[in-house]
Amino acid sequence: MPLLIDPDFSRLPDGLAGLFAAAAETSFFNHPAWYAVFAAHALEPGGEARLYTDASAGAGLLLQRPGSVPGRQLRSLANYYSCAHAALLRPDVDAATALTAVVAEVLGERPRWDSLLLTVLDPAADDFTALDAAFRRFGMVVRPYFDCGVWYQQTQGLSFAGYVAGLPSQLRNTWTRKRRKLAGSPRLRLTYCAGEDGLDDAIAAYEAVYRASWKEPEPNPGFMPALMRACAVLGALRLAVYHLDGEPAAAQFWIVWRGRATIFKLAHDERFIEHSLGTLLTMELMERVLENDRPIEIDFGHGDDAYKKLWLPLRRERWGLLAANPRTPRGLALSARESAARLYRRLRPAPDRG
Repeated sequence: MPLLIDPDFSRLPDGLAGLFAAAAETSFFNHPAWYAVFAAHALEPGGEARLYTDASAGAGLLLQRPGSVPGRQLRSLANYYSCAHAALLRPDVDAATALTAVVAEVLGERPRWDSLLLTVLDPAADDFTALDAAFRRFGMVVRPYFDCGVWYQQTQGLSFAGYVAGLPSQLRNTWTRKRRKLAGSPRLRLTYCAGEDGLDDAIAAYEAVYRASWKEPEPNPGFMPALMRACAVLGALRLAVYHLDGEPAAAQFWIVWRGRATIFKLAHDERFIEHSLGTLLTMELMERVLENDRPIEIDFGHGDDAYKKLWLPLRRERWGLLAANPRTPRGLALSARESAARLYRRLRPAPDRG
């Protein structure tokens, strides 16, 4: 079936289940459990999830129709929670051929879509090139654009001691000094959860820290608990909370999947900022993950927050694709604006570097 609307990601047909299983080998953010949580807790009100495939279920594209956008626009089934997004591809298919067929299904619908907005894609991946080419082949006006940075470190064979040795001296010294003050102290207690045992209490402690932190309330309050529970079932959960003097004071949620670890969410109660509990907890989890899980890579999710490069020194980029359809009035207006902007960028004078 080329199109499923609001699919049940927990009960996919055999062909699609195989497609997801293959894609999930490369990224947790291709796993049907991720999309099940997303569809249940992160879709806009009135929106719908849409899974497009080619005839043989060799490729798939996960999109959403937002409930708040005027006109007919499709977007990636992704948002501010998403660290990555990709087309689903079986290893035995040619990306260009399969994704051209999927795009044909999308653009063959009537009434026509005004535009498609794909986000958090890997610009070096086959699906990025294939989707860009397919949109252009069918007459869409396409603009690739920078989406976000991702800070990471290759960690294959890296011990915790080796990791610490490579940290900036200021960070290393802060960790050593603050740890010395609290190491072994009955004031500090760690709750660590990598499965379903004790998960409800760990989630409650995490949420208490998050409410007391500097961060804005979650726009989708059910998302994080549901994701943690899904990760626990899959063995991907690494959830840690520091309690100081009996109070939840710092918390981190990591996802470890198929040799890759993502520092997904972190928070600390600023009442305890003098103790640098965020730094201490990051180091605690770094040691556990490096020594026990031995991932080939650790990343900081998405975003170019300045502190991230202190911990993980390498950077890659995620890009997006905006495809406007000049065959609809709204799409034509968007195409005209994109073409004018492209012409302006080409013609504007180079900055005077004097």
